[in-house]
Amino acid sequence: MQRIKKDDEVEVISGNDRGERGEVEDVIQPWYIDRKTKKRLYRDKNQDLVRVSGLNIRKKHKKKAGPNAQGEVVEIRAPIHISNVMLVCPTCNEATRVGFREVDNKKVRFCKYCNADID
Repeated sequence: MQRIKKDDEVEVISGNDRGERGEVEDVIQPWYIDRKTKKRLYRDKNQDLVRVSGLNIRKKHKKKAGPNAQGEVVEIRAPIHISNVMLVCPTCNEATRVGFREVDNKKVRFCKYCNADID
């Protein structure tokens, strides 16, 4: 189970956008794939990334694509490493660590700050 999921509210704890909050649009988990069998071998947890709405916007300069076209500057959402964001608890509205416990034979995330269930 993931500590941070899609549609969670997170706060950036390091980098240029430190202290800002946003909603997770997607979580990127890279898998190593066997070239012959095309099956997933394992996942590298050190490369987990998240895209947060409205944060970490970068500019990319694109070349012109034809004789009459013009070049342009496009804004893209760059991913942030998952260790640089913290989940914001919906009950206490604080950036908090996430713990796991079992409730009714289901694994549930909980806030370590106020001890409330997140899921």
